[in-house]
Amino acid sequence: MSYRFATERQDYTDYSSGRVFYNLPGHTAFPIRLGIEIFERCMELRRKNGAGGPVHLYDPCCGGAYHLAVLAYFEWDHIAAITASDIDPDSLSVARRNLSLLSMEGLEQRTLEIQEMYARYGKASHRAALESARVLKGSLEANLRQHRIPVRHFQADALQPGAIAAGLGAEPVDMVICDIPYGIKSSWLGEQAAGGDHAAVTRLLDNLAPVLSPQAVVALAATRETRVENANYRRAGRLKLGHRQVTFLLPASQHGH
Repeated sequence: MSYRFATERQDYTDYSSGRVFYNLPGHTAFPIRLGIEIFERCMELRRKNGAGGPVHLYDPCCGGAYHLAVLAYFEWDHIAAITASDIDPDSLSVARRNLSLLSMEGLEQRTLEIQEMYARYGKASHRAALESARVLKGSLEANLRQHRIPVRHFQADALQPGAIAAGLGAEPVDMVICDIPYGIKSSWLGEQAAGGDHAAVTRLLDNLAPVLSPQAVVALAATRETRVENANYRRAGRLKLGHRQVTFLLPASQHGH
């Protein structure tokens, strides 16, 4: 693929999973550069549809929410709120801790944890993590001078009709970025998961449709073999990177389509 926004290779070491941000055991962290590119392409689609301003960002299959927390550090100006949900309570526990790093209290608590590990074990990796925590603190202080990003998380089966809407309440979503389960490091769970990936994606998109704002953008990352389509949406773009494909969707009602 060709990067149009995250064009420069940067050193993302300070933001790597398992350093300061929490790692979800057994799961591969979503690439930071790709996440930034996806977010920026979503913002471009919103601008083309006449929508600007910060967005309410949501992931219905958030896992440990590492990608959401890191995205906030790089896209703070463009994010008004973040909501994360997942069917798995263990994943949500990690998500809660990662999203806490968007507050000074959460970052200070994490820094204390790392300091205690360094005092106990004296590992070079812990010393490096403390340096990264200081980098994150400087960035977070600057971001918080602009505004705070409220975060929410709730447990829900994204394939269960009404579960997403019940968890979100009345607050519409402007952007969905989701790395859907596809059986390599993660898989669909719950009673609604029967029927294969295409059926699961169709149910997910059905359940997202009622909570989207008029100019919302949905970006789903999946394997190249997964069909990402739904009659309630029109495809607005696609990018491919390795075994992944990311499909950008707009509600079919936008501009009368």
